[in-house]
Amino acid sequence: MQTKDTVQTRIPQKKYKDRLFRLLFSEKRDLLELYNALCGKCYTDPEALEITTLDDVIYMGMKNDISFLLDGRMGLFEHQSTLNPNMPLRGLFYFSDLYKQFFYDRVIYSTRLLQIPTPVYVIFYNGEREAADTSVLKLSDAFIQGEDMACLEVCVRMVNINVGHNAELMKRCGLLREYAVFISYVRGNLLIMEPETAICAAMDQCIADGILAEFLSKRRAEAMNALLTEYDEEKVMRSLSREFYEDGYEAGCDAGKKEGKAEAVLELLEELGDVSSDLRERILSENDLMLLKQWHKEAAKAESIQMFLARTRLI
Repeated sequence: MQTKDTVQTRIPQKKYKDRLFRLLFSEKRDLLELYNALCGKCYTDPEALEITTLDDVIYMGMKNDISFLLDGRMGLFEHQSTLNPNMPLRGLFYFSDLYKQFFYDRVIYSTRLLQIPTPVYVIFYNGEREAADTSVLKLSDAFIQGEDMACLEVCVRMVNINVGHNAELMKRCGLLREYAVFISYVRGNLLIMEPETAICAAMDQCIADGILAEFLSKRRAEAMNALLTEYDEEKVMRSLSREFYEDGYEAGCDAGKKEGKAEAVLELLEELGDVSSDLRERILSENDLMLLKQWHKEAAKAESIQMFLARTRLI
């Protein structure tokens, strides 16, 4: 029987590591149960599910979580322990690669409309920051010019899987519920223990309580390896966040958005006539992004600069 003392020496040496979430749902029957619980379906044949995960896609030193095909849907399930508003962009890249693979040997320039698997993108969040039970992240939230004339959208459903959230989902998927409990045990232990000791103690407690008992007993070293790597990732992300704040990164992004919106307003007005230096200076000096967005809408509808000035009360 494996003991705590042998865990460290028996950790598999891999170039890239798996996440614990990916390990837990690597079996088709478990992934199908999670899909059914999340989407309100009742599929019973695990073999109807085709795993499409791209193993060569690496993020923070770890393999991507899980992607699959089922009944005309292309699913991407990811686990995140840090809130990341850029997941829609990451999903766009990943789905693009999946579709390239799916249509590799098909003629996409034919006159016949190809049937495309419907994308389903879900993030399972279990970080320590507060988050709603369910929320939606949209690619368009990051567009410099907003949704005006945008021809592309990616929506990500983020599901909070911390203990105390999404009770109905947890009832429908026992493995997900037990995973949430195990992580809560680890986090509680981390308050008073070093990471490796905290994880070992949580494993022992879960096995004794019948929580993920079979998985943790058989794959203890892999689970330890995955969690230690994930906590390293969290440290890196927190460090990067601090650096970005210190460098004024977010302030710079906001400034870039404001400048871009102001320039867009001026471009529309220049199509209507000569823009005075005073008006140009006034628009470029505005710091309220919401007001600039409103001016942009008015500039798009205006038939003359005077009409724009009257509607925006800039005269």
